[in-house]
Amino acid sequence: MGVFAYIGVIAILTLGVAVATGWWRRLFAAFAIRPAEMTVERLGLLVATSQDTERVNTILRSFAGGFNAMITRASVAASHAYSDSLPVFYRPFAEEGLAMGYTLRHLFRYNPTSFELNLVKARPHYRYLYYVGLGFWSGMRNHSAERVARLTEGLDPLHRYLCFDGYGFKHAFFDYPKDPQILRRLDALEGYVRKAAYQGVGRGMWFLFAGHPEVLIEHIAKLGEHAGDGAAGLGLASVFVNPDRLEVAQELGKALPAEWHNDYHLGMCFGLKARALNDLDHFQQGVGRLPRAVQDAVYASIRECDRVELLIRSEGEEDGYRRWRGRVTAWMAENIEYPLAGIVQSESERLEEAATSAPRRRA
Repeated sequence: MGVFAYIGVIAILTLGVAVATGWWRRLFAAFAIRPAEMTVERLGLLVATSQDTERVNTILRSFAGGFNAMITRASVAASHAYSDSLPVFYRPFAEEGLAMGYTLRHLFRYNPTSFELNLVKARPHYRYLYYVGLGFWSGMRNHSAERVARLTEGLDPLHRYLCFDGYGFKHAFFDYPKDPQILRRLDALEGYVRKAAYQGVGRGMWFLFAGHPEVLIEHIAKLGEHAGDGAAGLGLASVFVNPDRLEVAQELGKALPAEWHNDYHLGMCFGLKARALNDLDHFQQGVGRLPRAVQDAVYASIRECDRVELLIRSEGEEDGYRRWRGRVTAWMAENIEYPLAGIVQSESERLEEAATSAPRRRA
């Protein structure tokens, strides 16, 4: 065998091993996010306490680690192994990062059917995060409104709206501090998907300004007609980051203008629903530390959210995401004390409770 033939055989064998083992994906390390660059200090986030700083830094590292695992590890299963190695609290953020790296892993080839099959249906307890992460990737690629809309075609008819949430989050979190006018790009979105994008903007602004509520409120107010959507994003982020400290989200909710209360309340509900999906045991442990009235409000809201989702899906009409959110908002306004403080009692229930709790007179 000649030298060149020998070299050719070695090259083919090496290529075969690289393909079989997947180690060639380490070449994607050039696209990896450097965790050291994803910190509160470097990004200039307004965070109130050292405890909050540590929590947000760990969230950012988990997200970056998930993205890096998806693009560099040999298999998708190995990528999930990274997420599973983290404390339960931080796994959802890693899974969101995984979803952001999904298209890059497939050499920029994206197929909605494969995305649903390989990610969403494989690990449905993280399904919300996967759609958000996919939209975040679209934002990182600076896709136009038309292109991100095409990205969602073929996805779940309700949850696909979360892609627009992720798209809006990226523009708020990374771009807005440098150019506030960047959010005008979202106005090219049509219909309810624009509102979903501004809900993502609210989540992004929570991370930017949560440590200074007065600054946060000022920036949300600048969203004009979409301020309510931004407030919904605030509600979701505030509880999703602090499911074990619900009082933090409640205090922020009390500081908001009254006209945002219903939107913020809904965001709290959806954020807690997502946390319950991620790991029910862990969620119940956290909720179990809350006052009983708050526990009742949390579980009642999640049950109603699930019930309405099933009804919307059975109806099979268009614009289901808007109707889902609208119905739950109206129900919470009537039945849940803001902000998730308890269940609204009827007059007869209040009288009955007062009668049973009043001390008996001595004979």
